[in-house]
Amino acid sequence: MYSLSWNLIRSIAYFAFVSATLSTPSSNWTYRIPSKVQNGTAHARFEIDTSGGNLSLSSRQTLDAPHLNRINANSFDWWYFDAVDEDNPHTSLVVTFFTSSATAFPFLDPDEDSVLIAFVWASFANGSSWAGYLPSSLATVDIGGKGKQASLGIWEDTGFRWNALKEDLSAYEVVLNVPELEVKGRLGLVARSPPHLPCGVQENITSLQIAPHIGWVSLVPDALGSVDITIQDTHLKFQGAAYHDKNWSDRNFTESVRTWYWGHGRLGSYSIVWFSYLAINDPTNTTYVSSYVARDGDILVSECDASLLTVRPTGPPNTTGGRYPAFVGDLPDGFKLDFVLPENTRMRVNVSTRAKVAGDGEYYMRWTGNMTGEVVKINPSPVVQESSLTGVAVFEQFHMQEQDS
Repeated sequence: MYSLSWNLIRSIAYFAFVSATLSTPSSNWTYRIPSKVQNGTAHARFEIDTSGGNLSLSSRQTLDAPHLNRINANSFDWWYFDAVDEDNPHTSLVVTFFTSSATAFPFLDPDEDSVLIAFVWASFANGSSWAGYLPSSLATVDIGGKGKQASLGIWEDTGFRWNALKEDLSAYEVVLNVPELEVKGRLGLVARSPPHLPCGVQENITSLQIAPHIGWVSLVPDALGSVDITIQDTHLKFQGAAYHDKNWSDRNFTESVRTWYWGHGRLGSYSIVWFSYLAINDPTNTTYVSSYVARDGDILVSECDASLLTVRPTGPPNTTGGRYPAFVGDLPDGFKLDFVLPENTRMRVNVSTRAKVAGDGEYYMRWTGNMTGEVVKINPSPVVQESSLTGVAVFEQFHMQEQDS
């Protein structure tokens, strides 16, 4: 695997354009991303400078930058934001800013020429859902400025944009002013817990790979989300659990992924994020995980040790919904999560599906749902420390392996 260091990739002109000198961490970095597939090899940033075991302000801002030197036919990079109503998990909003072709990420429109796709999904209290997108002619991402310019993304000609409201990226707004889709409003996020890197923050250089060729960072693992948006005469206004992350790869999605389970939510006073992954055609059947648990904003776990998190689908009897490893078409009722926490404790969580937000019912699904959980002390006999924890979540699965393959 070819990996560029943090300093090297920031010194390369992204698609032959950077608007500032790169000598000072406080400089503003502007990336202009063209809409057409680029020729040449895509190189990815899969590590970040964390000197002294700290995530500095400049490194934190870099997390929100593009992580590929080009978008070719087999690479992808996206920015993802969501919020789910804390009172009714049927109600949610998701906005994603893609830089990818449908060849690299096959869940995009194969007839769309632009690699710059701004997408919005919504689900409503009555159980219905809606989705729409627009292609962009040019994407501009500004990183490293002060105040409201610390992170800014504009997908030109679409009316989609995001903006960091604080220099440390602890607050964002996503603004949609999209007459073509009859969508207008905003999603605000105010962080309730610190960022999560796949294996936590390490001593000098921290890896950003959740699995081979798959980069992932959760810049806002849990936020107070505020949604006020009108979608084709339906007004959505709610507060709830919100989230922001990024995924990227220098390789086609179907060449990497066998099974992908990801989700996040607010469970009582806890913020949780989970990621469990199997690679396609992997003879070792290695399980790649990343677990994150914070309580009242204090991180308890931020790790990628497979012994610290187990994620398993659940399904009704005589169905394949609870099968693991899973295959194309397996649809669970929910998931069981088992987090190992410090001081010989465990968090056990049941996640149940409520609303289908996106997906084709075979290869990909995203849901909102309810969570229930408890924290148990192992002494060595289990003793329940906290019970009746409840909350809401957004979660998804990809199953890319056919059963008879």
